[in-house]
Amino acid sequence: MLKIATFFLSFVFGGTIVAQSSDVDAVNFFNDAIGYYKSRDFKNAVVYYSKAIDKDPKYTKAYYNRGNAKLNLKDYKNSINDYDQCIKLDPNYAKAYLYRGYAQMKMNYDKESIKSFTKALELDNQLTNAFINRGVIQMKYENFELAIEDFKATINLDNTNETAYFNMALANYQLKEYHKSIENLSMALDIKPGEAKYHENRGKAYLKLEEYENAITDYSASLRNDPSNAENYYVRGYCKMLIKDYNGANSDFAAALEVDPTHLGALTNKALTSLQTEKYEVAVSDYTQLLKVEKDNPMHYHNRGLAHLQNESYDQAINDFKEAIDLNGKFAEAYFNRANAFSKIEKMSDACDDIRKSAELGYDAAFAHINSLCSN
Repeated sequence: MLKIATFFLSFVFGGTIVAQSSDVDAVNFFNDAIGYYKSRDFKNAVVYYSKAIDKDPKYTKAYYNRGNAKLNLKDYKNSINDYDQCIKLDPNYAKAYLYRGYAQMKMNYDKESIKSFTKALELDNQLTNAFINRGVIQMKYENFELAIEDFKATINLDNTNETAYFNMALANYQLKEYHKSIENLSMALDIKPGEAKYHENRGKAYLKLEEYENAITDYSASLRNDPSNAENYYVRGYCKMLIKDYNGANSDFAAALEVDPTHLGALTNKALTSLQTEKYEVAVSDYTQLLKVEKDNPMHYHNRGLAHLQNESYDQAINDFKEAIDLNGKFAEAYFNRANAFSKIEKMSDACDDIRKSAELGYDAAFAHINSLCSN
């Protein structure tokens, strides 16, 4: 799932609009509300904006500011009502459309939200928040080209808007425009160096381009700032596997499991790289753990059997190869390796039966050993 970044301040409005009303009491209540708002006491701000509205029911800016206070309280439904009333009194109030769009967005009223952001931009095409949040909604519906247009418009107004670069990178990634995604994320990193999620996502794009060294560099940078991310250790380990740095990969999978002992990908690949790096006792332990999670996977039994075979634990190897064959009767390689294990303990008849079965199933290496194992 896309982790899209919205661009909206939690403290949505400073409440510094000059009070405008012919009613002195309404103005006093309005100014009291501004004081509460500035101190982030949004509940009392709502109370005093309401008092101002009671005194002057056509107090446009009191409705607007009360909507902002309710927005901060996450009372989205009632904030929309206040913005509606503000717009009714002043149809050209651009920011009322903007913040109404955000409240609608939070309630998943996406079509209505797009209309509000679009109207806000018709009235004021400098509202970067309207562009970026409209782009976020377009991303939600996989309208990535439209989203990119909005993010570009944001950047044209504010070329230091890292969130716009980040979201545009996500959109380009979904369009498989990986070079553009990398370019977007590089711009975001120029603005905010070291940001973990920017490095992580640029690493993903490099991985798609099979630029594994660059991906490793970015995942390493991300992990320096977010060392508790199991998935990033796993992906970095996967990249190292692809460049045949099996020891490095094994270390990364182990680090992922320290953070998340249930990470199936890390469990699987740590076991595999333990086997590849000839850490056979560790591999036995790894596959034993993995089989607790995937007890019906014949390959796990087979690979543990290989580790036992290398450790000269032949009976245990034979048992594991048997489990693999019981789960998959056509597992030619398991027959081949069980034949090898039988030969080590001089059970040549059993070894011969297995090597013939392996050959019968089409395992090429088996043919070269039939004569030696079945000579009697």
